Amino acid sequence: MKFAVISDLHLDINKEYPVLDRLAEMAAAGRADGILIAGDITEHVSESISAMEQLEQKSGCRVFYVPGNHDLWSGDFSQLTTEEIYARYEADPRCLTGKPQILQGKDGVFALIGDVGWYDYSFANPRFSETELEQMNRDGRTWQDKLKNQWTADNLQRMKIQSGKLEMRLAQIRSRYGTDLPVIVMTHMIPVREFCVPEERTMWQYFNAYLGSAHLGELFERYRVSYSISGHVHYRKEAIHGATRYLCPCLGYHSEWKLYNEAHGTDLDWQLINTLHWIEI
Repeated sequence: MKFAVISDLHLDINKEYPVLDRLAEMAAAGRADGILIAGDITEHVSESISAMEQLEQKSGCRVFYVPGNHDLWSGDFSQLTTEEIYARYEADPRCLTGKPQILQGKDGVFALIGDVGWYDYSFANPRFSETELEQMNRDGRTWQDKLKNQWTADNLQRMKIQSGKLEMRLAQIRSRYGTDLPVIVMTHMIPVREFCVPEERTMWQYFNAYLGSAHLGELFERYRVSYSISGHVHYRKEAIHGATRYLCPCLGYHSEWKLYNEAHGTDLDWQLINTLHWIEI
């Protein structure tokens, strides 16, 4: 089965560009059987779910995704709580949250699981205390999850919940299918330190705390995950640890595209071609 893999479409922020149409065309042209989206589709649950339905229709491919932190945002918790938003993703058949997939590959079956993941401050510079990190505010800048996601009331507990769900699925799969079954795990949050923002950008010594968790990487390597797909950080990177290949294929905001290539900063096709990963399994 051949997948086109990408993250951080930010369709609302990138609304001046036909991201969904061109992604669908590229996936179809590449003869993808499926498209994997590692979160941050839009900033509203209804729009994100609708976009994934449209992508499936336009591409003719199966679409699987996990929500990102932006997908979970609410502007008014009295109208829509974080748990209500999360439940809507759980109910969407294209969303991997709560719905592990056993799919037919070219050499047998493989597993595809996923969830948003979360953060536990393990990527922050150790000079910051837990009390400081729980503020989610530094030098006048506030991490927006603090304002728009109720999970931030206890980030460490939320990370335990999220990692617990992933580990339960991995343990079930290994128990039933053994250690040789290929497994793809998709999270929005990053699982390895290599994907963090370099600490030379001083403010990220603090804000790297909210990008993911080293525990996720340890979990994936313990269960011999074949591919880990994540996003969130708006970098396009790869890493290999043991048997696990880590992919971070973020499209990101159009205002950032020039950082990848000054000459092609506004060229959507160039950005998509240089962001998309292809996995055949």
